[in-house]
Amino acid sequence: MMRLFTYLLLLVLIVQNTFAQDQALVLSENMFESHQRIPLATKDGWIFKKGNNPEWSQIDVLANGWKPLKISEINTEYEDESGRVEGWFRLKLKVDSSLANLELGLNRELWAATDVYLNGELLHSFGNIGNPYQAYNPILKYPIPIALNTGQEYVLAIHFVDYETTFTQREIRLKPENLKYFLNLTGPEYIVSVTKNKKLTHVYATLCIGISFLLFFLFWLLVFLNPNQNIFKLIAIMATLVFIASLAIFYNTFYEIPYVFEKARYIVMITLQLLTVLFGLMVLEWVLLKKITRVSIALLVVLAITSNVAHLFSISFPFGIAFSVMIIYFCQLLYTHRNLIKGGTLAVVAALVVPLIANFVYINLHKYSLDFFYEYDKLITAITLLSAPLFLMIYIAMRFKEVLRDVEDEAQKVLQITQEKKDLLVDQNVKLESLVKERTSELNNSLENLKATQSQLIQSEKMASLGELTAGIAHEIQNPLNFVNNFSEVSNELIDEMNEEIEKGDLEEAMAISVDIKQNLGKINHHGKRAAGIVKGMLQHSRSSTGKKEPTDINKLADEYLRLAYHGLRAKDQSFNATLETDYDVNIGQLEVIPQDLGRVILNLITNAFYACTEKKSSFTKASEDEYEPTVSISTKKNTDSVEIRVTDNGNGMPDAVKEKIFQPFFTTKPTGEGTGLGLSMSYDIISKSHEGELKVETKLGKGTTFTIIIPTKIK
Repeated sequence: MMRLFTYLLLLVLIVQNTFAQDQALVLSENMFESHQRIPLATKDGWIFKKGNNPEWSQIDVLANGWKPLKISEINTEYEDESGRVEGWFRLKLKVDSSLANLELGLNRELWAATDVYLNGELLHSFGNIGNPYQAYNPILKYPIPIALNTGQEYVLAIHFVDYETTFTQREIRLKPENLKYFLNLTGPEYIVSVTKNKKLTHVYATLCIGISFLLFFLFWLLVFLNPNQNIFKLIAIMATLVFIASLAIFYNTFYEIPYVFEKARYIVMITLQLLTVLFGLMVLEWVLLKKITRVSIALLVVLAITSNVAHLFSISFPFGIAFSVMIIYFCQLLYTHRNLIKGGTLAVVAALVVPLIANFVYINLHKYSLDFFYEYDKLITAITLLSAPLFLMIYIAMRFKEVLRDVEDEAQKVLQITQEKKDLLVDQNVKLESLVKERTSELNNSLENLKATQSQLIQSEKMASLGELTAGIAHEIQNPLNFVNNFSEVSNELIDEMNEEIEKGDLEEAMAISVDIKQNLGKINHHGKRAAGIVKGMLQHSRSSTGKKEPTDINKLADEYLRLAYHGLRAKDQSFNATLETDYDVNIGQLEVIPQDLGRVILNLITNAFYACTEKKSSFTKASEDEYEPTVSISTKKNTDSVEIRVTDNGNGMPDAVKEKIFQPFFTTKPTGEGTGLGLSMSYDIISKSHEGELKVETKLGKGTTFTIIIPTKIK
């Protein structure tokens, strides 16, 4: 008998463990929580099996290997080597008569992928559990309809797949508090709440984005109108962060985004919100201390790092310490300067305190009361975002009011002082009239002396200006005058040839020569005008005039002066030959420069290069002069923020002692009468002062010299 009883007991245990979940979960109306939803994830009766088998969705499944486990209890202990958490949940349920007349739905929360089966039939796929895996985006989603008959028993099977990495933010990790509302049975009121939540979200999103953009625009307009006010720049940067944070927070309410973008959006959002608070602290420092301390900069860096570590790795301790240090520093700052906190400064304090309080409420509601959190999270978010820039706008308004009041007070004081001075002047006039006659003779003498002194000063100034002008013209007019002289000499020779041809009766050849003479006269006229331009330009240089900048083709300008210098030298010395090398960067385009001044610099450098080549060639004997080929090269290059013009020769180069003095006024290496020493000095002034650039020289004795002009692409 005892043996038979033992067999029966074993049979009962085997049957109980062979079939899944004998007792069905009965759902009734009184189980509804806020917004008419029943959280199924926390209910008893769930069984779980790790892995995947499509047959596990069927009604009758052997319970071998299944174990009791609620959905809210799933965690990363069940993940495989690739980090994939996959398994099946099963639950028997039925509804009582209290739910008979309600339109029921099934709602999913949290980022994960699930296939939901009811009595073996696929009810809905939330995301994609296959390849490629795609987590379900639960934001502002309506529930799917589910038909459940009163008293009928159903098997709800959930194929669950999730990936959780080190970088999964803690708000969507597999934790009981996050999984409580993972799967919910909903009533009609829940659909109403979703609709209401959608409308409120769009309203708050529009308000936050619109207002933050308006403040962003207004604050940067203030910066544009008041470029010297650093406080406006700080506030404008803060408003920019608020605007970007608004876009990051509410972007997913307008567009469906995958989980990877959601993660990035979340990181940007929390970082910008924190930076907004820290910039509020910097604004307060500037108002109280008129500077930004290293403490706030250090807090900015540390909190930005520890905040992301806290949300990505769930390591909150460093952030808590850093945040506490910020609060302590903030309180110390307020206490130390409590006498200054009044009027508009109170608004700055509120711009920092209100977002901190709103963030504190936001975090604690999310942690301790999700119902209240989902009810008021949009309002708290809007307060967190907009309170700081709005309070700072109030600060600016109050500050302007204080400034206007101070100006009015100062104006009243000025009027009062003016009236007092007016009364004093009336008294003084009476006394002064008696002294006028006594001082008249002395004033007449002083006036004569003043006129004589003034004449001397004017004459001295004229002589000084004339000295600068004469020095500049003596150096710079040499090249165009050489052209005029050379072409004049050539024209005289051509006239003699033309007369000979006329005497011979060869009118055709005489006409050809006259054309050459006409061309020479045109060139003489051109270089005469060039000489006049140089005189005018040197006069402007001697008077420290920067001239007018205009868009100029640098390549064309450089090439023009290279050819002009070469042909001018050839006209003077036909035996001179040199190889001209050019390498122009076609991407330079036009640059804002003073073309006349820059042309003179290039011409001066090229002329010096030709002179250096001529000097080196003259040092060779007739027998060995073929061993040296004079070469002058000019190249242009566009850099990121500047343009380079290089003039290189293969002359004798310069020793270091000469190189150090090359840009000094009146220093020259040319023989007496061939140079004044002002060319490179004035070239250096043109590049460094008029164009805010650099003129550099590189030289190697016996090898040659390279002058480099560096002009920034954006000249102030």
